[in-house]
Amino acid sequence: MSDSKPTPQAGDVTSFRKLSHLEICLHQPVEAHTSPHWEDFQFVHRAIPDLDWEEIVTTTQVFGKKLSLPFMAAAMTGGHPEVRPINEAIARVAEKIKIGMGVGSERAAIEKNHPYITESFQVVRSLAPTALIIGNLGAAQFSRKGGFGVKEAKAAVSLIGADVLAVHVNPAQEVVQVEGDNFFHHFFTQVSDMADQLNVPVILKEVGSGFAREEAAKVDASPLAGIDVGGLGGTSWIGVEALRAEQKNDTFHANLGRLFWDWGIPTAISLVEVRSATNKTVIATGGVRNGLDAAKAIALGADIVGMALPLLKPAQQGDDALLGFIQHFERELRTAMFLTGCRTLSDLRQAALVVTGLSRDWLSQRGIALAMPWRK
Repeated sequence: MSDSKPTPQAGDVTSFRKLSHLEICLHQPVEAHTSPHWEDFQFVHRAIPDLDWEEIVTTTQVFGKKLSLPFMAAAMTGGHPEVRPINEAIARVAEKIKIGMGVGSERAAIEKNHPYITESFQVVRSLAPTALIIGNLGAAQFSRKGGFGVKEAKAAVSLIGADVLAVHVNPAQEVVQVEGDNFFHHFFTQVSDMADQLNVPVILKEVGSGFAREEAAKVDASPLAGIDVGGLGGTSWIGVEALRAEQKNDTFHANLGRLFWDWGIPTAISLVEVRSATNKTVIATGGVRNGLDAAKAIALGADIVGMALPLLKPAQQGDDALLGFIQHFERELRTAMFLTGCRTLSDLRQAALVVTGLSRDWLSQRGIALAMPWRK
């Protein structure tokens, strides 16, 4: 972070909130206290894998873009000059090794089209001209009281040359946030109508509480192109807002956030819920921490996975540190594929899995087949 901070300008509340979020994520414990429950899903080891390491193929295609790995740097930041170096590092690496990248909420740039705010977003496409780039706006802004519509969605896409627009649904975060927008009525209809008029795919994205199959079924029956499950087990944005409330001496919101810190559906379980209800594109985020987690996510139905918090510090350190982190991830993913006898990601989606623990109980009570027939 730079030592010199620009003088705040009128209308910059959203921009400075994004900077506050980033600083809390970098310097305070913000993860959920419960796991994503990847541990409940165990691969069956193959002692006779019948393939060579060099045969393993990790490439995939999503939203018309070919990726070298089923991986993206999930939405993190943007909208303030001090976060620009992080977006620059991620964008350069995304372009170099052909992975995806999501940006943080573009709301600040839509509310105030000023270089002070917009440049940290625009730099992404300039440094990653061919990478998969996913834009970002909030669901609350598309509610009856939010005021956003097709015009604002097109502006968000145009700002970064986005290939996809994610609309993040975060009711739990908003209700804890001191300045939260607790207006979600009618947003799904508005977003669905908007998706029909946009020239890029639109997806819904949770930010730490996950999706159930009921919501996935609604997306499946709509013009929306997919879901980023954003499940419980990674960064708790409820927790981030609790920490911000403490900084502001707002005891009510701080206590509310502490109570609901671990609210949601664990990512692995949410992924199964979602895939049981839709064949549309599914992105797994929320507590993906290594290539083995990613392999399990792919096996459970994800098209690609995303990480955010684990990439922040490497991105701050520069391109080489970030590249090294992703190379370790690739090695871990390939190892999981090798030990399950899977040459391709398609093979991995058929790899034998045993379901245990909370996930087994949850899926049984929810009437979701443990055999996961969509994997056949």
